[in-house]
Amino acid sequence: MKKILSFLIPIVIAIFVTITTSELLDKKLSVLIQQKDVSQMGKKFSDVVKDQSVITKNILSSNGDLFMLGSSEMGVDVPQNALELFPVNGSGYAVSCFGRAYSQDLQQAAYLGAGNLQDNQKVAYILSLQWFEDADGIQPYNFAVNFSDVQFYSFLENPKISEENKKYYAGRVYGFLTKAKKYPAEALYAKLYLNENNFDKGIKLLLEPYYKTKQYLLKIKDKALIYKKLSKLPDKTDKKPNYINWENEHSRINKQNENVTYNNEFHLNDKYYNSQIKDKVGQFKDQSVSEDLMNSKEMNDYKFFLSVCNELNIKPYIILPPVNGWYYDYVGLSKEKRDEYYKTVEKMAEDNGFEVLNLHQYDYKEGFLVDAKHLGKEGWLKVSEEIYKHFDKK
Repeated sequence: MKKILSFLIPIVIAIFVTITTSELLDKKLSVLIQQKDVSQMGKKFSDVVKDQSVITKNILSSNGDLFMLGSSEMGVDVPQNALELFPVNGSGYAVSCFGRAYSQDLQQAAYLGAGNLQDNQKVAYILSLQWFEDADGIQPYNFAVNFSDVQFYSFLENPKISEENKKYYAGRVYGFLTKAKKYPAEALYAKLYLNENNFDKGIKLLLEPYYKTKQYLLKIKDKALIYKKLSKLPDKTDKKPNYINWENEHSRINKQNENVTYNNEFHLNDKYYNSQIKDKVGQFKDQSVSEDLMNSKEMNDYKFFLSVCNELNIKPYIILPPVNGWYYDYVGLSKEKRDEYYKTVEKMAEDNGFEVLNLHQYDYKEGFLVDAKHLGKEGWLKVSEEIYKHFDKK
């Protein structure tokens, strides 16, 4: 009897401490959410803890923030970036961002599907052509870098998401994590989720206590990490939104652009061209000629993302940023291929009932981008203004 008690007592104590810790964190988080300016956390780009958390999505959604999902373009440091500009007069919301380099359709769907978001959550979705340049959509290691185990389990538990989409997600996750040799427990769980034979069902049943415990502990870890973040935020204030006269802002940028020189074949800012392109320009000639945007696996991931949004009752505003047309012509990804891509992804969004901001017409506009691929001052001002107009009319 003593041996049994000596075995059981530590387990009971551990369970008690774990449950107590979880409940204590819930109470402390509740206080901090009311006290702190949570939007300051939401606007921070490339914050791995925030992006990989489930709780942050729920907190910021309840706060009324607009979610801007994208990748590296959100890190462009210009005042016109929506992360810097909002909240603006008349908008009534701040902008929170999720994503960084290599955060693509599959990961973005998990950001939304893992949380318990408000109905009709505002989402601006920046869909980059670059995501479709890789035949596999994304390389396994790059996917694993942004993978979140707590989001993975929460996505598969979400009752709003169809079994078809859960299996698609599990299949892609299994493939990436197995090849990357990362997160072996989650790779196995994804495999077991996919397979319905009796052997795998038995293994899944056998491992269920382990996975249930792990999921519970991951949720506590998520709470602890976000508690630490929230505790460092400033308190809420009555800070007024920025007053923006869009017409004046466009005029100001046009004047600034008059002082920028574009004396190179790609019509890039000369300072950028001379430091990043000039000495190795020959290496880029026709390097993308074999790329097939339309047959990239990213196209299926994009379809999956749109489907998940429908199931969550979210209507994302799909934003299609341009690329530098002169540069992309040079590397071999022709205007004809790009035309087909933009037309296709726009139609896919519209077929799902989502509105689209297609900026493909700016492929050959000097100054719209900061480099060959990312929005600059003029580009970001256009995007920020259109986000404002789109959600202001709702």
